[in-house]
Amino acid sequence: MAVMNVNTSDMLHPAGEAVLTFPTYGGNVRLCPTNDALTPFGGLVPWAAFQKQCGLIEALAATCPVRRTSPNAAPVYDVLTSFGLTVLCDGKRFAHVQRLREDPTLNELFGLQAVVGDDTLRRFAASVPEAEGAAWVAGVAQRLWGALPPKLILDWDSTVQTKYGRQEGAAVGYNPQKRGRKSFHPLLAVAAGTRLCPYYRFRRGDTVTATQWESAMEECQSWLGKARVWLNRGDLGLGHERVCAWHEAQPGRPHYLFRLKLTANVKRAIAAVPEKDWQGPGRLGVLQVAELTLRLPDWSRSRRVVVGRRCLGEVSKDVAGTFWDEAKYEFEAYVTSLPTEEVNTWQIIELYRQRADTENVFDELKHQWGFEGFCCRKQNATALAARLGLLFYNLWHLFLRLLEPGRHVESAGGRRWFLLIAARLVQSGRQKTLQIGVSGKWWEQLRAGYQRVCAWLAATAPQLKGQMFDVPLPTQIGAPTA
Repeated sequence: MAVMNVNTSDMLHPAGEAVLTFPTYGGNVRLCPTNDALTPFGGLVPWAAFQKQCGLIEALAATCPVRRTSPNAAPVYDVLTSFGLTVLCDGKRFAHVQRLREDPTLNELFGLQAVVGDDTLRRFAASVPEAEGAAWVAGVAQRLWGALPPKLILDWDSTVQTKYGRQEGAAVGYNPQKRGRKSFHPLLAVAAGTRLCPYYRFRRGDTVTATQWESAMEECQSWLGKARVWLNRGDLGLGHERVCAWHEAQPGRPHYLFRLKLTANVKRAIAAVPEKDWQGPGRLGVLQVAELTLRLPDWSRSRRVVVGRRCLGEVSKDVAGTFWDEAKYEFEAYVTSLPTEEVNTWQIIELYRQRADTENVFDELKHQWGFEGFCCRKQNATALAARLGLLFYNLWHLFLRLLEPGRHVESAGGRRWFLLIAARLVQSGRQKTLQIGVSGKWWEQLRAGYQRVCAWLAATAPQLKGQMFDVPLPTQIGAPTA
């Protein structure tokens, strides 16, 4: 009689139970499925508490200008939260929401019926009229601006968003990267020293920086609520007569500081500055400054202009064909309404140069927040997606102030450190525990940040959500001052 060899492991794990063994470099490793709720975004737990305490998403859902009457329609809260999680978890297209739909912990953490699909996101965005959507998001976002400094400086600029399809509002205009391509040309305002972006306006691609600026500024001031603008700063595109005249038209309006284009008239005015009026040594290759009162042909009045020059070297008379050696200079010019007794000439130059951080904000929005990616054929859907994306961007940066109060952390690094943490959700009775896979110095850093989040949550009463950002963060956000 034949003897049959029976493997005891087959008895313990019969066919059908998916236990597989793989011989790895570290020895045999058994692989099997689990019914535990697992997530790659373990860092979303403190974020969920932060979002809940802020109450912005609930307020947006309660005040949505569009009523969803279909019994099969997803709740507005689910739609908004699904979009926010897509943006937060490095999504750059509406379709990237699909990455989150199979994560079982998200519904638990955020109180969702389900993460919605990308078609739902697009249809919802397209259903909201552009003007109503702008006022809707801005009205709810006002509670964030308690974190802004009292001496608020707004840095204005526009950015080019190249488009290749048939999007409404795309037009051919200034596009240095893709000449002749259609684009959008939105206008944004960034609160200096905070990385927060309190204003956005959708514009066609055939506009320039100063297009619609006056109405945009008035709209921005109304959206900021109690926060008052002290100074508007901008590059060459805003140093025009009508923009300067808007600031001077009424008392109490903000000051302005704009860079001037070096036109022939401006160059002649700089050349007429006496040599004795230039402050600082002239031949050391460092900046010299001077100040003059200038009225250009298209200006309605004389204005304060600060100019700077830097010696780039000397040109020999033998090379230049002149009777004497000549110095070659690099020039810059700024027009401002800041009074001389409050801000001196050197401080004007330094105050403008602090504006350079605004370009970093635009770079972060484009490359780390999908600012160009959430695009639809309908203009109102594209504009609403951008506004909601900026709302979550602002919330995230306030959240990072709690986790890292001493320095700025860009979103690409912040997501890796504070969101992308493997975790398992365990429920015992009524107690839910999310076990995160961290240890060592990483856990020490996370624990310190989480303790600050818990302290802030305890300091902000839920009934005061409208004024919750009047409670100072561990390091109060501040703007540069003159």
